[in-house]
Amino acid sequence: MSRRVEFDQIAPVYDETRRPPSETEVQTLVGLLSECQTVLDAGVGTGRYALPLQANHFQVVGADLSVEMMRRARAKGIRSLLRADVRRLPLRDRTMDAAFTAHVLQLIPDPRQVLVELGRVARHVVLVLLPEWSEHGPSSRWHELRERYRELAAELGYPLPERGQRYRHTLEELTAIAPPALVRQVQGPSTTGRDLSEWLARWDGRTIAGGQIPPEVHERIVQRLKAERPVEPASWTRPRSERFVLWKATDLQTLA
Repeated sequence: MSRRVEFDQIAPVYDETRRPPSETEVQTLVGLLSECQTVLDAGVGTGRYALPLQANHFQVVGADLSVEMMRRARAKGIRSLLRADVRRLPLRDRTMDAAFTAHVLQLIPDPRQVLVELGRVARHVVLVLLPEWSEHGPSSRWHELRERYRELAAELGYPLPERGQRYRHTLEELTAIAPPALVRQVQGPSTTGRDLSEWLARWDGRTIAGGQIPPEVHERIVQRLKAERPVEPASWTRPRSERFVLWKATDLQTLA
């Protein structure tokens, strides 16, 4: 499944199943871009970060492959949008003061491609919002629960489409490409649910809100999971941490 198709499909439930940026995250973002006026939001999606940037008087241009995601960004009031791959942006060199991207590198196998392209279009800074992967890696209990959920759904006649590959690029990996000028870690709101059923619904809302799994089938799967792999209620809350990684655009331009 292509990235465009994948995100077109989940666009109707995307905002329902993702937390908005916290006030601390917004203020950190605004502070790091305070010397800039024009900002490219590469991978703008539904405008979760573009909207608070615009509200703080930045001139934002959003770029994304998914038309359906950007349709929702436009409905929120994001004015300037263009359909584009973040690795091949249809912008001239140094046309934006800053280039920003949030949770996009995990979709792309080679982060260097993105950093070089963002450095090309930015005059001053490139800012990447990087999730902290170390707390819950792919071998975690939640990864196992998600995979078992898919197996049980298929057994019950509701096979789920595979997500595209995710790549857990680390700060160390990005630093090896080009040392950043600044790294700031911010604790975000926890991902939580009152019980396992709610947690799984938040994990992959497209299976529930998107109509792929009927509610009664979802509950049958959850009961099977509870019987097979008991999970302590305390672990239904997962702490979230983000790293704001900032480069001078000139340091990335030397990579090209």
